[in-house]
Amino acid sequence: MRYKTHLAVTYAVTLPMLASSDALTLGNLAALGVGSLFPDIDHPGSFIGTRMPIISDGMRKLFGHRGIVHSLAGAVFFTVLVRILLAGLNLPMDWATWFLMGFLAHLVEDSFSKYGIAWLQPIYNKNIQFGFKRIYYTTGGVSELIIFAVASAIILYQIVQLDLFAQLAFPFLEFQNVVEQIKNTYFT
Repeated sequence: MRYKTHLAVTYAVTLPMLASSDALTLGNLAALGVGSLFPDIDHPGSFIGTRMPIISDGMRKLFGHRGIVHSLAGAVFFTVLVRILLAGLNLPMDWATWFLMGFLAHLVEDSFSKYGIAWLQPIYNKNIQFGFKRIYYTTGGVSELIIFAVASAIILYQIVQLDLFAQLAFPFLEFQNVVEQIKNTYFT
C-alpha cells in the first residue's frame, strides 16, 4: 500500500476515536501519521525510507521488507523507543499511544495485501492474509485506488459531521507550546 493510502485509511478509521476521546490534537494527529508510515522504514523506496535512506537501507539489509518491522514485536519495540524519546524530550506520552495506533493500523492494512504479513515474527514466520486470499489489494492497483477514494470520502464526511475543524481550533498553539518547551529545556 502506498503512503497516501496508509494515511487515508488510518485517519478514516481513527478520527472518530480521536474526536470522541478529546484527543484530537495536532500532536496526536502527527504521531498517528508517523506511526502509520513507520513500518515501511524497511523499504528504501517508501515515503519514509526515502527520507531516512541510511536507516531504511540498514533495516532492509537486516530484516528485509515486511520483515520483523511488520510484526507485533516491531510495533512494541519501536513504540518503546518512541516513549523513551518522548520522555527524554519531555513531550506528551500520549503521542506514543497514537504512534502505536498508527503502526498497528499499518499492519492491519498490509494484512489485506495479496500476501499479508508475518504478524508473529520472530516466533512464527508464516504470513497471515486477512482476506483469506479472496479479498486483497495490490500496491498501486485499481483496488488500492478504490480504497484510497473511499477512505478519503470517509475523512471528508467525518470532518463535516464531527465538525473537526472546530475541534482543532488553534492547533498551532499546541505546536508553539511544544517548541517553547523544548527551547526552554535545552537552549536556555
